Amino acid sequence: MRIRTRLLLLLIVTAAVPTLAVGLLAWRDAERALSEAVAEQHRRTALAEAEHAATHVLSLATELGGALVHQEPLELGPSEAQEFLIRVFLRRDRIAQVGLFDARGQLTASVFVDDPEAFARQEPQFRRHDTVAAGEVEDFQRRAAELLSQVPEGRAYAISAPYLTGVRRRPAVVVAARAPGTRTGGLAAELGLEELSQRLAARGVGDERVFLLDGAGRLLLDGEPERKRRQEDFTGKLPGASNAKRTGLAEYEEEGHAWLAAFSPVPELGWVAVVARPREAALAPLHALARSTYGVLGLTLLGVLALALMLARALARPIARLAEGARALARGNLAHRIALKRRDELGDLARAFNDMGQALEQAHRELLGFNEQLAAQVEERTRELQQTQVQLSRSQRLAAMGDLAAGMAHEMNNPLAAVLGNVQLMLMDLPKEDPSHRLLGTVHQQAQRIANIVRELQLLSERQQLGRLPLDLHRMLQRVLESRCAEVSQVGVHVDCRFHPGEVKVLGDTQALGDVFGRLLGNALNAMRDRPERNLVLSTQVVDAEVVRVEMKDTGRGIAREHLERIFNPFFTTKQQWTGKGLSLAVCHRVIEDHGGTITLDSVEGVGTTVTLMLPAAPASSGLV
Repeated sequence: MRIRTRLLLLLIVTAAVPTLAVGLLAWRDAERALSEAVAEQHRRTALAEAEHAATHVLSLATELGGALVHQEPLELGPSEAQEFLIRVFLRRDRIAQVGLFDARGQLTASVFVDDPEAFARQEPQFRRHDTVAAGEVEDFQRRAAELLSQVPEGRAYAISAPYLTGVRRRPAVVVAARAPGTRTGGLAAELGLEELSQRLAARGVGDERVFLLDGAGRLLLDGEPERKRRQEDFTGKLPGASNAKRTGLAEYEEEGHAWLAAFSPVPELGWVAVVARPREAALAPLHALARSTYGVLGLTLLGVLALALMLARALARPIARLAEGARALARGNLAHRIALKRRDELGDLARAFNDMGQALEQAHRELLGFNEQLAAQVEERTRELQQTQVQLSRSQRLAAMGDLAAGMAHEMNNPLAAVLGNVQLMLMDLPKEDPSHRLLGTVHQQAQRIANIVRELQLLSERQQLGRLPLDLHRMLQRVLESRCAEVSQVGVHVDCRFHPGEVKVLGDTQALGDVFGRLLGNALNAMRDRPERNLVLSTQVVDAEVVRVEMKDTGRGIAREHLERIFNPFFTTKQQWTGKGLSLAVCHRVIEDHGGTITLDSVEGVGTTVTLMLPAAPASSGLV
C-alpha cells in the first residue's frame, strides 16, 4: 500500500472516529435529557388536570353537604323546598338537574331546565344551565335514589360512575349528599362534564392529547368528541393507568405510532388523568440536532479528505523525485541531481541524496586510479559517522539532563536571588526616563513571580515545624480583617462577625494561621468583585473541648460543582483572570493539616462559597501567646 493511501486512511480514521463517537454520545445524552424533560412536563400536566377534575366534582359534593347542614330542607314544605332547590341549582353552573329526597328515598322536589327561554325570563342565570330532555329526568332520579342508598357509612356524600345522558349523550356524574340522621334522604345533582372536556381540549396543544380514563381504563373525557363517542378502551395500551394510585409514565402504540404518556390518579374519584404526545413529535428537536450533527460530520470528513489529498500530494511528489534519483544512480548516472528546494525533512533528504551522488561520482572518478585515496576517503567517512553518533549520544544525554533540571525548581532560589539583586542594582543606576528602565522592571517583576512560585512550592512540599501555642482566635481574626481593611472598603464588602461568646483559644502558629486566613479573605474579596451583593460572614463556634469551627461565607461567584474535588490541587484555579498561581488553597490545606485540623469548601455557583476550618482547641487553663 502506497504512503499516499495510508495517509488518506489514517487521517480519515483519526478524524471520523472521534467525531462519530462524540456525535453518538451527544445524541444519546440529548435523547435522554429531552425524554426526561417531556416526561416531567407531561407528569405535571397530568397531575394538574387530575387535581382540577377532583376539585370540579368534589366541590359540588361539599356544597350539597353544606346546604343540608345549614337549611335542613327535608323539613320544608313543597314551595319552600322548591325555592331551596332553585337556590342550590343557580349556585353552580353546569348543574343539569337537582333533586331533594325524603328520609324514605322518595323525590319530594326537583329543578331542571326543559325550556331555557321560559326559565330565562324569570331568572337570566338559567341560561347557563344545560337543557334536559324528558327521558333524562327519570334516569337522573333513578340514579340519584340508588346513589343515596349507597352512601358508605361514615361519609356524607357519594359520586356515581361517569355516564352519558340518555338523549343528548352528554358526559355527566350524579353527586349525592345524604342528610344527617337518614339513610336514603338528602340532595342529589347531575353535574355535566362538558367544562372538563373543553379544558382538556384547551390543554392539548398541537399533537399533545389530554384525556380522562375511568377506573377500568376506558376513555371518559377527551378534548376530541369523536374519540369519546368511540368509547376507546386503554386497558391494553396503558395497563399501569387502570386504578393507578400514583403518578406514572408509560408508552403505548396507536395507529402505528408510538406515544409517550404520563398519568395521575384523580383523588377520590377513581379516574385517571392522562397526557400523551407522539414520540416522534416530542423528540422532533432531537431529529433536527441529528441532521445538524450529520451535516457537521459530513463537512468534517470532506475537509479531512481534502486536507489528506493535499498532504498526500505534497509528500508523494518529492518522494517520487527521490525514487527517480535513486533509480538514476542505480543505472550508473552518478551525475544525476534532485532539484528539490524544501526546508523540511524531505529537503534534507534530497540534499543528502545529492551529496551522496556527488560523493559517489567523486569516488567513482578516484576509484579509477586512486584506490588508496578512496580508502582514505572511506576511512574519513567512517570517522564522520562515528562523530555523528557521538554527537547524537551527547544530545540524548543533554535532553535527559534537561528533564532532570525541570524537577529541580526548588534549587533555583540562589540564581533567582542573583538575578533579582543585579536587576535591582541596574534599576537603581538607570534613570526612570531610560527606555531600558521599563524593560528591567518587567524582568524584575517576572523574576520575582518565579521566586514566589518556587517559595510557595517549597512551602507546599515541605512539612513545617510549627510552634503550636495557645492563641486568641478572635484577636487574630480581627488583625487579619484590619490588615485588609482598605481592600474590604474598596470592594464594598459588608463584613458580619458572628463570634462565639467569650474568649476562644486554639493551638497553632500565629503567623501560619494568620497567613491562611489572609489568603482565604483575599480569595473571598476577589470572588465578590463586581457582584451585586457583597456580604462576608465570619463566624466561630466551640464545637467541644477539643475542636473549634471557623466559617467564612461569602456571596461571590461561587465554584462549579465539578471543580470542587480539585479545588485544593496545586495550580488549580477558578479565577476568571489567571493572574494567580493556583497554590493558595493548596498551601492553606497543608498548613491546616500541619496544625492537626481540617479544611473543607462548599460552594454553589452564582450564590457563594463557604470555607469551614476545624482547628484544635487550646486547653481552657492555658495562657495566651
